[in-house]
Amino acid sequence: MWVKFRHKLFFKLFRWLVYLYVKIKYNFKTKYYKLPKGPHLILFNHPTNMDPIFAGVAINRPTYFIANEDLFAVPYVSKILNYMVAPIPKQKSVKDLSTIRTSLRVVKEGGNIGVSPEGNRTYSGKLNYIDPAIIKFIRLLKTPVVLYTIKGGFGVNPRFAVKLRKGKIRGEIARILSVDEINNLTDEELYRIIVETLDVDDTKLNQTFKGNALAEYLESAFYVCPVCYSFHTLHSEGNFLYCDNCKMSAEYTENLTFKTNDTRFTMHSTRDLATFQDDFIRSFDVENLSYVDDDITIYQTRKGKKRIPLFQGKLILDKEYLSIKNATKELKFALDEIISLAILYHNTIIINLNDKKYHLTGNARFNAL
Repeated sequence: MWVKFRHKLFFKLFRWLVYLYVKIKYNFKTKYYKLPKGPHLILFNHPTNMDPIFAGVAINRPTYFIANEDLFAVPYVSKILNYMVAPIPKQKSVKDLSTIRTSLRVVKEGGNIGVSPEGNRTYSGKLNYIDPAIIKFIRLLKTPVVLYTIKGGFGVNPRFAVKLRKGKIRGEIARILSVDEINNLTDEELYRIIVETLDVDDTKLNQTFKGNALAEYLESAFYVCPVCYSFHTLHSEGNFLYCDNCKMSAEYTENLTFKTNDTRFTMHSTRDLATFQDDFIRSFDVENLSYVDDDITIYQTRKGKKRIPLFQGKLILDKEYLSIKNATKELKFALDEIISLAILYHNTIIINLNDKKYHLTGNARFNAL
């Protein structure tokens, strides 16, 4: 059995304590929803690291969240989590059949499943791409779908930053789709409902998010200047984003928008910057790609084990290879041999190969994107 009595016990004992913690630390509030009996699939947007907890404390029964398997490589913590809440492990950016099998098992045993269909935390406040495979997953589980939205999460806890801002985070069930309703929708209609419901724009909440150095580490999210189109020239200081090449400057404000006297800078928000950046990189001439970043540490990882640091060096990326090298060591990965790439935490790249897995980690300003 994956669903155990102790999970219900721990939920009843600690739910209100956890809710009190996120209420104090993140200024988070939500209604307490009593779902009908039977398993449900809870889908939520992903602006913060705490989103599974935000969604979990809102529901009247334990939810088994699909989580990145790297969570299970933290000594002691992973064992405690497994025992108390039994999250369902999944490799990032890789189709994992064991995750599907476990999810079916949980549903058969009457448990709720929780997952962010984005698969990764947003850097810009804009909803990340959602793989249409989520529709197959929904139809396979044959459960009602709960769409839970987290508003203000990007304002209070943006991924590019290391400090929280003062503001409100609110969670709510925006919609529940019954099995009959799902069956009467086409795949395209169901996908559109999920995307439109979960895409929360914090700039439209009429809230302010106060703090010091609001623009700090924006360069960890945005790697190309929208004025001169140069790589590796953006840097942040205090509330301002600058370009070292074209001398662009823009203030990032408490309402999550940019303010500037530089007429060359036309971006209204980080969502606009993300759209520009996505369009730019899709049309980029990779034949001329040559990208270098310093002070990157490479780790080898193994499932269920603590990651092992190998060495620190320079990251070099061109159209064929991704390399890490220093004066004495080098690891070189052919791009066509990499199964998938993903981003973990603030600034770590996951490299999945056929038989090995690595992490590349930089400092707080390193742009993993």
